[in-house]
Amino acid sequence: MKTATAILLAALLSACSVLAPENLGPDAARRDDLWRQGHAAMQRDSFRVAMAAFQRLAAEHPRVQEGREARFYLGTLYLEPTNPAYDAGLATQNLEMYLASDTARGRVTRRPEAETLLGLSRQLALPCEQRAGPLRCDPVVVARSDTTVVVRPGGGGDQSAEVARLRREVAARDETIRELREELQRIRNTLAPRPE
Repeated sequence: MKTATAILLAALLSACSVLAPENLGPDAARRDDLWRQGHAAMQRDSFRVAMAAFQRLAAEHPRVQEGREARFYLGTLYLEPTNPAYDAGLATQNLEMYLASDTARGRVTRRPEAETLLGLSRQLALPCEQRAGPLRCDPVVVARSDTTVVVRPGGGGDQSAEVARLRREVAARDETIRELREELQRIRNTLAPRPE
């Protein structure tokens, strides 16, 4: 009798987990489809598609396992160096949200990896000179005959406006120098003695 009761109890418990509300209905199929799309796109290195799938999954299903795990995958995708949308700040944000969703300790399956990646993303979000140890980058000195420029690697897209402004200033300066040289040559030609 105990064996029959144990088998019945095991069958009921497994049915409860399979028939849980989050595993039923069109939402579960949609959630699973987004999950598969995200992973398939990651395998193809299609970052934009993978990130879109995981963002939808995290936004539409934040309370289920796949929705929480989507935050972890978004954090890793934002840290991928070959990703055109690389952003250490967004990686930090997604990994923090992933770890914050672990209110009962144990709901998040990749806690050690997420904590390590979170520390790395926080360091990469800092300017080069403020980073710790091996993540600190040395400035590169570029010397030209008329000037010396110190370029600090890293920094990312935040500096693109500054780089564009500096390039415009250099182009304007070069144009002024060219015009002044032409004027100087014209003056020299005017003052030079003419052969008779």
